Amino acid sequence: MALNGTELINAPWETILSPFTNLLGSGFYLFPVSFIALALYVKTHNSMLSSAWLLISGVLLAGGSIFTGFTEMSVIYTIIVAIGVAGIVINVFFMRK
Repeated sequence: MALNGTELINAPWETILSPFTNLLGSGFYLFPVSFIALALYVKTHNSMLSSAWLLISGVLLAGGSIFTGFTEMSVIYTIIVAIGVAGIVINVFFMRK
């Protein structure tokens, strides 16, 4: 696929990330989401913030149209959202300080 300037202007994110999404599919987005969640936990040592990040990013990514050609990833993003919800519930009810 050749890089065309009009494609970059009309759809910048899709054009820039297309080599990665063509290679890995929508599963590519799991790497930055997981890395940011891990970095948030390492920086703050608070699993509530990491769980909220997993919840919000999972909902935003799953709610978009990135599953048009790779619908199997919606199950994995649903699991990511469930992990985020479980982490928030555990933090709210069991880890009060």
